[in-house]
Amino acid sequence: MSAPHIALVSDDLTGALDSAVPFAQAGLRTVVATGLGSLDHALRAGADVVAVSLNSRETDEAAATSRARHAAAALSDVPVLFKKIDSRMKGHVRAEALELATARGLKRMIVCPAIPELGRFVAQGHVSGHGVEAPIPVALPPDAQIKMDFPDALTDVDLDRIIASADGALTVGARGLASALSRRSGLPAKASAALAMLSLPMTLVIGSRDPVTLRQVERLRAEFPDAQWIAAADGELEKPQVFSALVILQIVDGGARLDGATVSARLAKSMASCPLARRGTLLLTGGETAAACLDVMGVGVLQVLGEIQPGLPVSVPLDFPDGPHIVTKSGGFGELDCLADLVRVAMDQSRAA
Repeated sequence: MSAPHIALVSDDLTGALDSAVPFAQAGLRTVVATGLGSLDHALRAGADVVAVSLNSRETDEAAATSRARHAAAALSDVPVLFKKIDSRMKGHVRAEALELATARGLKRMIVCPAIPELGRFVAQGHVSGHGVEAPIPVALPPDAQIKMDFPDALTDVDLDRIIASADGALTVGARGLASALSRRSGLPAKASAALAMLSLPMTLVIGSRDPVTLRQVERLRAEFPDAQWIAAADGELEKPQVFSALVILQIVDGGARLDGATVSARLAKSMASCPLARRGTLLLTGGETAAACLDVMGVGVLQVLGEIQPGLPVSVPLDFPDGPHIVTKSGGFGELDCLADLVRVAMDQSRAA
């Protein structure tokens, strides 16, 4: 059994999957642990690349640091380590990155969250572009022991240059920098057959409340008015549901003012009785929602197969027999029609079958 030679550590699950896609498309066997509890299983899966979600974005800094420390220990034998962060600098970026760098004995880190492919750039030390309402500073507070660099990147060529000059440094970035690391392997990206994997019946679980996702759902419902829309107030379903061929299950504000982790956990508990094993496709938006729902399903390790479109990976669970194909999406990713496009393709594939 081969041992992984690249490890990706993300603070949420959708980010872990998204950053793993370029390696899968290069023909490397790529698996993602949905949490630290399944990381050992992922390391034994015979993969070339292993990613893990710390599920730490909504935790406090102490918990995030502790989880990064545990990940670093488990991945100590993997030669190359990459820290995946949110391209809008959410979460405990500095604390987790410093913990990983310290565990590796590294004295330098390079931070660049640009994703030119998705219209997000780093210029003059700030992230801007698609889904970014106002420029976001990239620079982190300095550390006495570890030097930090924050290069700009407007193109993939810039990101390739950053990876090429990163010898002896921890690279910290989003999907864009992960893609550059994949290109460094010299393996050409293969055409993805992911679209052919979509099929009905299909359930879209909308846990993200990012304005980008909310607009995508509005467009989806307008185009498919016959879809079964189920509102989960603060994550809770009023009663067990019988799902139709196309279901949109969406978290809505119920007025309880609960935190995101609690809402996602309630939704996952509500879904425990849903017949997910018999769905063709399950789309999950929002990292916390994806992690909570997969936990209820008993899914600990996903194999990444490719992506439906940039920012929408498709995976299969290695520990859920007869499980659906899993599509994940970060809240701020995707064009306005991306969800409607997925449904349209799934319908076409089902008709053809």
